Amino acid sequence: MKKFEIKRRVEYYEADTTQKLSLPMILNWAVLASKCQSDELGVGQDFHLARGLGWVILQYEVKIKRRPKIGEMIRIQTVATQYNPFFVRRPFVFLDEDDHEIIRVDSIWTMIDMVHRRMARLPNDIIEKYDAERVKQISRIPNPDKFVDDDQYIERDYHVRYLDIDANKHVNNSKYFEWMQDVMPPEYLLTHEITYINLKFENEIRLGHTILSQVVQQGLTTKHRIMMNNVVSAEAEFKWQEI
Repeated sequence: MKKFEIKRRVEYYEADTTQKLSLPMILNWAVLASKCQSDELGVGQDFHLARGLGWVILQYEVKIKRRPKIGEMIRIQTVATQYNPFFVRRPFVFLDEDDHEIIRVDSIWTMIDMVHRRMARLPNDIIEKYDAERVKQISRIPNPDKFVDDDQYIERDYHVRYLDIDANKHVNNSKYFEWMQDVMPPEYLLTHEITYINLKFENEIRLGHTILSQVVQQGLTTKHRIMMNNVVSAEAEFKWQEI
């Protein structure tokens, strides 16, 4: 397995009002590390888009010891650990300047046919570049807790804008974090720090769609759901600690 690393300094525009790296930027940095590795291996975005293929992420599990502050230099390490004909498991580790692990992101990826918008088999000449272990079934990430019928949730609607869309022609993954956080009361966000995220994507959201972001608070756990036309597009479970 080929380990890859990038270095990033937390800039002011990558932080939220707490002066710490924002949740959407955690995902953006992880995806950037995977993109840089693919580019270095010669199988970057131009390579697979030329075949009508695009990488998409199906699920994230994020464990946060602390979020880095503005000005901190962070190393992000990643490696493709396992794959089968359709899925890849890829972890990311965020290390601070003292080599302490501060964030760990586990993720499940697949490829889609960009024209027909359906899952595609991973081409051997692409996946073999990463030296991942071929397995019959990759290790699964547990599912987040689902909403139940008697949950009392709050919700807000959002219209998908042009700048929400990425090169795969659907909503960028980090936007889901924005929608899920934005629906929560600001006073809660300012008095609690997130420690765990389990986010699973179910159905694509594309330009022009209108979605509902819903949240249920249960103590120091929140359940989140993104709905479009009464269909679940994504579900997540967040865990928090009081500041």
